[in-house]
Amino acid sequence: MVDQIADAFEGIRWTFADKDPEAVSELEKRIAHAGRQRQLVTYSDLVRGVAFDLPNVKKSPFTIDVGDWGDFNRTLIGDFLGYISMRSYKKGGFFSSALVVSKLDGSPGWGYYGLLKDLGLISSSQNLEALEIWADHVRKAHTWYATHR
Repeated sequence: MVDQIADAFEGIRWTFADKDPEAVSELEKRIAHAGRQRQLVTYSDLVRGVAFDLPNVKKSPFTIDVGDWGDFNRTLIGDFLGYISMRSYKKGGFFSSALVVSKLDGSPGWGYYGLLKDLGLISSSQNLEALEIWADHVRKAHTWYATHR
């Protein structure tokens, strides 16, 4: 049986995340902690104090100023979260980035829905299907992290 999601992930070229395994590991630990607690984690709490050391970024290593999110920071985190979701999908069949949300409204950002579009799962983030997929992956992530240390 062909796994279209796994195939779609294989077609994605990562700009940043595959170049900094230490940052990936730290972000995965923070997401897993939230998952074991059956909670969500905000983007700011996820990246606070994480040093990103990327050979393709001029001012590296660097940390993100969580009080001043710019377009580059959003793109960077979206790349890392997509990559991390690819890894969690391969391990457990869920998108771990579903647990990462905005502190303003408790929902995932445009990057999460963009990933769903890239994977061919939705055509618009503004529909019930997108919300249902997000809720399903939150549930799957909580269940997986609760049973896998």
